[in-house]
Amino acid sequence: MKLYIGQQIALPALESVRLGKTRNEAAATLTATVLTAPADTYFLKLSVAVGDPVRLLDDEGKEIFLGSVHEINRTPEAVTLTAYDQGIYLTRNELYGVYAGTGKDIAAKIAGELGIPLSTVEDDGLRRTIVTGAGQSAFSILRRAVGEGREIAIRDGVLTVTKGSGNAVLLRPERVLEVSSRASIREMVNRAVVVGRNGNRLVSARNDGDAALFGQFQQVIGKDGDPAAQAKAALKGRTMSARVTFLGDLSLRCGGTVEVHRPQWGLEGLYTVTAHEHKWERGLFTTSLSLEAIKT
Repeated sequence: MKLYIGQQIALPALESVRLGKTRNEAAATLTATVLTAPADTYFLKLSVAVGDPVRLLDDEGKEIFLGSVHEINRTPEAVTLTAYDQGIYLTRNELYGVYAGTGKDIAAKIAGELGIPLSTVEDDGLRRTIVTGAGQSAFSILRRAVGEGREIAIRDGVLTVTKGSGNAVLLRPERVLEVSSRASIREMVNRAVVVGRNGNRLVSARNDGDAALFGQFQQVIGKDGDPAAQAKAALKGRTMSARVTFLGDLSLRCGGTVEVHRPQWGLEGLYTVTAHEHKWERGLFTTSLSLEAIKT
C-alpha cells in the first residue's frame, strides 16, 4: 500500500489509514494519521493543505482511492487528514426543481446539472415524480429515484448506480477475525396496498409464505408511478445482516457480493456488502464488512 498526499509519499511516517464507504453515503472517506517531529531535521516534513489530492495505491500500483483533503487536524506529534472522493459533490450540492421519469432519466439529469459523467444505472424500473425543496442533496434525490438497495458511487471519475458488482467472493473462515450477526422481522412488510388520492385501493401484493409464518404486516402507500410495480417493490422479508472483520482484502468494497457458509455464525449463502472499512494500523491490514443477505 502506498499513500500519496500531493506529490509526497507518506508511507515512512504513516501511523494509520482508514478507507471506508457505506451504501448510505455518496463518497468514500479516507482518514490518515501521519507522525511528525518538527524538531527532528531527519524526520519526514509533511506539507499538506486543504484541497491537496490524495491517492491510495495497492501493492501492485493499482489506484484504490482518488480524492482531495477536506479537513486537517494537527497536534505536536501528528497530522490527521480526512479526504473524500468525488462522491462528495453529490452530498454537498443541493438541487431544486422537478425530477420526473425512471431512475435512469433522473440520474442523467442530476449528472448533467453537476457536470459528472454518467455510466451504468441499474434502477428499480419505477417511474417517479420528485418535487424537490430546500435542503435536498443530489444524493438524496438520486436515492429516491433509483430505489433502495442500490450502490451509488463515483468510480474512475464516473457516476454509477448498481445492484451489485462482480461475482461472489468466497469468505474463507481461516481469514476471519471477528463476526457478529443479526436476524430480524421488525421491518417485514408481507402485504402492501397502493391507494389513490381518495384512499381507494388500487392494487395489492402479498407474500403468502411470510404471512403464514409470521402473521400479516401491512403497509399502505400512495400511488407514485406504476401501482403494481410499486406494491411489489414495497414487500420486505426477513432481514439478515452481519459485521465481519478479517485479514485485509482490497478487492472487497461496498456494493460487492460475498459468499459465506458458516451456519454457526448465523451466515449461510450470498450477501451484499453494504459498507466496507479497510484499515492499516501498527503493521496490520484488516478489512471490515457490513453484510446484508441477498433475497432469493
